[in-house]
Amino acid sequence: MEEFNNAVVLTHRPLRDNELFQIRIDVLIRKWSGSIEFGLITQTPDSFEFPATMTIMRSGTVVMSGNGILHDGKAANSPYTHFNLDQLEEGDRIGILKKPDGEIHYFVNGADQGIATIGLNVPVWGAINLYGMAAKVTIVERNEREEHNLRVNVRTHDYGALPESEDALAFHQNCGFHAAVINNGRTAHRPNARDDFNHGVVLTNRKLKPNELFEVCLDRVIPKWAGSIEIGVTTHIPTQLDYPCTMTNVRSGTWMMTGNGIMHNGTSIVDEYGESLDRLKVGDRVGVLRKESGSLHFFVNGEDQGPAAAGIPPNVYGVIDLYGQAAQATIVQPNNPDASPHYFETGSSLLPENKTKVVVTECGVSDGNGSFLPLAMAESYFYDTDSSDLRFHSLCGKNARVSNNGLTASRANAMGEFNAAIVLSNRGLKDNELFEVVIERMVDRWSGNIEAGVTTIRPEDLVFPNTMTDMDHDTYMLSGASIHIGGGTVTNRYNCNLDTLTCGSRVGMMRKSDGSLHYFVNGEDQGVAALDVPSNIYAVVDLYGQCAQVTITRFGEMSMISSQLIDSLSLPVPTHLSHRFSSSVGKNILLKNNNLVATRIRHYTHGLVFSSLPLEIDEVFEVRIEELRPKWTGSLMIGVTKLNIEEECSPIPPTISAISAETWFVAGSNVKKNNTVLRENYSIHFSRLSSGDRLGVRITPERTLRLSVNGEDMGVAALNLPKKLWAVVDLYGSVETVSVSSRRKSVSSTSERVSSNGDESFGDLGGEGKRKPPRIVSFDERCGKNIELSEKNRRAKRVNGYNNGIVLSNHPLLPDKRFQVKLGSLNSKWSSSLSIGVVWCGTLERFALPNSVVDFRKSSWLVCGDSVLENGVKRKSKYGPGLNSLQEGNLLGIQVDSEGNLRLYINGIDQGVAATNIPSGVRALVDLYGSCDDVCIVDEYLIKNNRGNFAEPYAHHASDKMPNSIDSSTFIKNCEYMNACNSFKNSLCLPDAYFVGTESPICYCHSCHILRGEIGIHKQGDPVAQYTIPLGWVRYSVNFTQEAFPSGTPSNPMMTSSTSSLSNVLTTWHVAYHGLNIPHVRRCMDAGVLFQPGDSDFGEFGSEGFPLKRTKEGGERGEGGLLVFSPAVDYAAIPEFSRKHDFVDSSKRILSARVAFQVLVQPGSYKAGPPSYPNPITTAGYNGEESDRVSLASTLDSETLEWETKEQGATHVSALLIRLDGF
Repeated sequence: MEEFNNAVVLTHRPLRDNELFQIRIDVLIRKWSGSIEFGLITQTPDSFEFPATMTIMRSGTVVMSGNGILHDGKAANSPYTHFNLDQLEEGDRIGILKKPDGEIHYFVNGADQGIATIGLNVPVWGAINLYGMAAKVTIVERNEREEHNLRVNVRTHDYGALPESEDALAFHQNCGFHAAVINNGRTAHRPNARDDFNHGVVLTNRKLKPNELFEVCLDRVIPKWAGSIEIGVTTHIPTQLDYPCTMTNVRSGTWMMTGNGIMHNGTSIVDEYGESLDRLKVGDRVGVLRKESGSLHFFVNGEDQGPAAAGIPPNVYGVIDLYGQAAQATIVQPNNPDASPHYFETGSSLLPENKTKVVVTECGVSDGNGSFLPLAMAESYFYDTDSSDLRFHSLCGKNARVSNNGLTASRANAMGEFNAAIVLSNRGLKDNELFEVVIERMVDRWSGNIEAGVTTIRPEDLVFPNTMTDMDHDTYMLSGASIHIGGGTVTNRYNCNLDTLTCGSRVGMMRKSDGSLHYFVNGEDQGVAALDVPSNIYAVVDLYGQCAQVTITRFGEMSMISSQLIDSLSLPVPTHLSHRFSSSVGKNILLKNNNLVATRIRHYTHGLVFSSLPLEIDEVFEVRIEELRPKWTGSLMIGVTKLNIEEECSPIPPTISAISAETWFVAGSNVKKNNTVLRENYSIHFSRLSSGDRLGVRITPERTLRLSVNGEDMGVAALNLPKKLWAVVDLYGSVETVSVSSRRKSVSSTSERVSSNGDESFGDLGGEGKRKPPRIVSFDERCGKNIELSEKNRRAKRVNGYNNGIVLSNHPLLPDKRFQVKLGSLNSKWSSSLSIGVVWCGTLERFALPNSVVDFRKSSWLVCGDSVLENGVKRKSKYGPGLNSLQEGNLLGIQVDSEGNLRLYINGIDQGVAATNIPSGVRALVDLYGSCDDVCIVDEYLIKNNRGNFAEPYAHHASDKMPNSIDSSTFIKNCEYMNACNSFKNSLCLPDAYFVGTESPICYCHSCHILRGEIGIHKQGDPVAQYTIPLGWVRYSVNFTQEAFPSGTPSNPMMTSSTSSLSNVLTTWHVAYHGLNIPHVRRCMDAGVLFQPGDSDFGEFGSEGFPLKRTKEGGERGEGGLLVFSPAVDYAAIPEFSRKHDFVDSSKRILSARVAFQVLVQPGSYKAGPPSYPNPITTAGYNGEESDRVSLASTLDSETLEWETKEQGATHVSALLIRLDGF
C-alpha cells in the first residue's frame, strides 16, 4: 500500500520457444496510477541488477507498458494494440511467447495481439513489474473457455456497458478480427485502420424489426485505401458467425450493398443501384431497412435508394463492413426517445455569441437547419464559434477531398482527374475578411491552374459543377487573368494571372465594405475585380488542372486588414540567419511561413512554442505580436527553459507554468521560475501590449536573463542560469499570433560552436603553414537493426531484409562540408534504392530510428528517388536524376551550404537546391533500402588530393570506359548548358526531319561527361584512327537515310552523295570534325553535302565561310577546293574555321556560339598532315573560363592533326555540334 515500484520479478529459468508465459492479475490497488509492465530480459537473474521499474532498462529488455512496446528502454512499437495494460481488471490475463524465429507475441486474455518485436534469437527470461495499481499476480495455464469470457468482459469494461435499454439498437461486441466496439455499443471502428483494411465486420446486437431503419454515420475515413463502407442484413447470429475478412464473402443468408451494387450470398444481383458508397465522406449517413413486405431498401443521407431485393426473411441482423477507407461509424437513432440529444445554449462559454441552439449527436453537430459538422471538427466549433475559423466545407466536388480538420483541400486522383474538385468556405465571409490559401501540390500533366472566387450560393444548395466558371448565376470567379461573373467574361486582363502560380504561391479573396471584390497574390492586393458584390458570400476554390492541393493560411475575423498587416503575416522565406520556432508545439498552435509565424487557432491555452535551437550567449530571441483577441483575458508569457522539446516524449503542457523542467519566464509584470515568483513589477505589464509590439529574451555571458520590450532592455530578470536553454513563448489569452523578428548569430559563430564542441574540426595549421586534413567522418554506431558496420564504421552493409538500414553520420555537418558515400553492391532481388538527406536529432541516445526514411515526421529533409521530403511531406518531385537509377561505384553526397540550403551531389555534380532553411547541427542520413545494401564513406578532401591531371583518364583505349556509369539520358533533363544549346539550335530554324527523332541530344559539358564516366580518346575505322570526343559541345544526330525525310523537305539527305552501305560507313570510316560558320549550317543541310571553297552555289561563300589552306611558304590558296577536317574538335573549331557569334539566352546572358559538323570520312580519301594553324594548347570549359586541363588535341599525333580532301562523296555528316562559351 505504501510503495508503487521496485517490484520486478523474473522467471526461475529461460522460456522455451513457443512456450506461453501467462499470468493472472489477482489484486489491484486503486491508490496508484499505472499498472503492470510485462516482458522479457536477456540477462540471467543472477547477474541482473533489479531496477525500480523495467522501463528504465537500456539494454536486453522487451517490455509492454500501457499499449506500447519498449525495446531496450526505447519506444519500438507504439501503439502496439488497442488493449491498454493500465485498463486491465482483476482476473484478466496477460501472456508472452517467443517463437523460434525470434518473434515476440503478447496475449491478452488468450487473444494474440500480433508481433511485438522480432530478432530476439537469444535465451530470455520472463519479467514482471508490479508497478502502480498491480499488487499481486499468479502464473496460470491456458483455459480457452475462461479466456473467451474474459475477452468479452474486457471489451465491456474498456468501452462501457451495453445500452441501458435492451431494445436499443447497438453493435454486438463480437466482431471482426480488426474491429472493435466502443461508445456503449453505439460506435464500431478499426483501431489500426492505417495498417489494415479488412476484417471489419460488425453486426447489430439484435434482429431488426420490420420497417426499422438501421442507419450509421461515417465518422472517420482513411484515404490511403480503396473501397469504403458496406452495409446490409444477414440471418447469421453474431455469436455463431465465423467472421470473414469481408462480408461479401459470406455465401448464405446475406444481402449487402457494396459500392453502388447489391450482392446476395457473394453474387452480384444488381450492378447499378443508387449512390455509390465509395464516395461517402465524413458525416455522411447510410442505412438499411426491411419492410413488412420483405423488400429491402437502402438509404444514403436519408434518401431512399429504392427496392434492392425482395423476399428477405424476417429474422435478420443489421451488418456493416468497415472496409477500406471506412474506419469508424456510429449508429444514428433519430426516432429513439431515450437517446436524447445534447443541447448547448450558444450564449454559454462554449459558444459565446451565436444565440441559436445546436444539437450534438454521436455523429456530429447540427443547427437544425441542415448544417452539419462532423465530430472531427466539433472541438474547434465549440471553442471558437464566435469567429468560426475559416475552413473548407465538408460538402465539395466529387473529386475533391477535405482533410486536416477542414484546413486542406486536395484532388485525390490528381493524375487521372483534372476537374470536379470545387470546395467552398464553411461560412460566409465578413466584410474586409481575407480568405487565403497556399498551393501545396501541383501536377504537370494538365493545363490550367487554380481558379478562385466567391458565390452567394450556400454549399448545401449548390449542385457542384465540373468547374465553377460553368455557373451562370451568383458567382464571381478569377480564371487565369479573366474575370467571370455569372458565367460571362467581363475582362481578360486582370492584374494577375493565376495560371502562372507555382507551389508555395498564395491567393486570396476579400469583399470590402464598399462591395468591391479584391484578389490578393502572395499578400499583394491586385485591385478591384468586381463591384456591387452582395454580402454573405462564400469563398470558392476550384482545384483545376495543375493545382492538386491547397491549405488555408489565415484564421479568424479581421475587421480591418491593411497592407502593412498582410505583409507582417506573410513574411518572405527567411535567410539562413533567421530564428525559427520548433515544429513541436502546443496542440492549439498552427505554424506558418516556414515556422516563422505561430497562431493559436482555438481556445485560450495549449499555445506553447519553443525556439528550434538553444540560445547562444548574447543572442536575442525576439517575437512580434501580430494578432490580439480581446475576447480572452491574460496575455503572452515569454522566457527560457531547460526543456529540449525535440527530445521530449510526453505531451506538451497547456501553459508555460506547467513545464516540469526548470523554466524562467515573465508573466504579466512578474518574473517567475516555474511557479515561484522571483521579482514583482519587473517590467511593463504585458496586458498593455498591442499589435506590433516586440518582446525578446537574451542570456548574457554572466548567465543572467534579460528581457527587452520594443528593443528597450528591462534589466536583469534572473541570475545563475544553466547552460543550453531554449526560448519559450506561451500564446496565452488575448495574444493569438506572433512572428519571429530576430536572427541567429552569424554562420561563422555557429561553425565555431560546433568545432568547439568537438563535433568536427579542421585541425591546426602544420609547421609549414598547411592545414591538416579534417578528421575522417564515419557512421554512428547507432544504426538500423539490419546494418553491420565495418572498416572503422566507414562502411555500412545491410545484412538482412530490405529495410531497417538507416545510418547517421557520427558528427553534425559543418556548413559547406560535403558528406559523400560510394555505392557498393546492389541486390537485384529488391526494387527501389537508397535515400539520403539530413536530420536534426539532438542527442542520439534518445533518437529512435524508424524502419525507413518515409516514417520520419519531423526535423528531416530527405531525397528519396526523385522526390524531396520535408518532415515526411513531399515538397519537390522530379528532382535530380532519381536515386533509383544509381549503379555500383557511383558517388552520392549531400551538403548544407552557408545559406542553409541542402544540396545533392552525384559523382561530384551539384544537382541544385533540394531544401532551404536547414538548421545547424543536422546529421547526414543514408537509408540502405531495397536494392542498395552496401555503402562506404568517401572523404571529399581525399577525392581532391587523389585527383590527377584532367587528361589522365583519356590515355586509355575505348574499352577502358568506366564499368559502373549512369545512363546519360537519365541526367539530360538537369543540364542547363544543354538546355541553352537547345535554345540556340531552335534559333537556327532547322527542320526537325534533318535530325534523328529517336535519339536524344548528347551533352559533353564537363558535368555530363563526368557522370557518364567516358574516356576522351576513341578509335574507329579500318585501319583504326583516333579521334577526340567533343568535350564542351552538345551533339545532335543527323538523319542519314532518304526514307526519314517527309515530303516537302529538301531532297538531299546528308548521305546521298555516297553509294557505300550504311553499315560499312558506320563501322569502317574514320571520325573527324569540320568547322564552319553559323550562317552556312542551314545551306549545307538543305543541300545535303559539304561545299568546297569557291563553290559557285555559294558565290562569295568560299572566301567568307570556309578556311583557306595555308601553303608551306605562308601564303594562302583557295582554288584547290579542299575540304579541311580534324580528328580533334578543338582544332577543327578554332576561330579560323568556326567564327563565334553572339547569342542571348533566356537569362539575358550574352554567349559566344560556335558550330561544327561531326563527319565520317572514307579511309584513303584524305591526306593527313600537320596543322596549318597553331594547335590549341588549352581548352575553355563549357562555362567559358580557362581551365587547367590539357587540350585533348594535344594527346593526338600533331603530324596528322589536319585532314584534307577534294572528294565530297567520301564524307558523310553524322551530327551537328554546338558550343556556347561564356555560359
